[in-house]
Amino acid sequence: MSTLTIRLNKDEEKLFNSVAGLYGGKLSTAIKQLALEKIEDEYDVTLIKEFEEREDRNEVNLISFDELKEELGI
Repeated sequence: MSTLTIRLNKDEEKLFNSVAGLYGGKLSTAIKQLALEKIEDEYDVTLIKEFEEREDRNEVNLISFDELKEELGI
């Protein structure tokens, strides 16, 4: 396991410590969770942009749930 040092000014420290309570009270846990959430959000945006680009190129074929059930013989 590695260690990361983050320098915070007093206002940042106060903000992060207040948010830490939402993540179990540990500052390190809060920062890790916030970083992971940010990475997930960025990945989601990338997937949406890729989908929209494929949609613009007419490479997307959407079907209804009923059509899917019929296709699968359900």
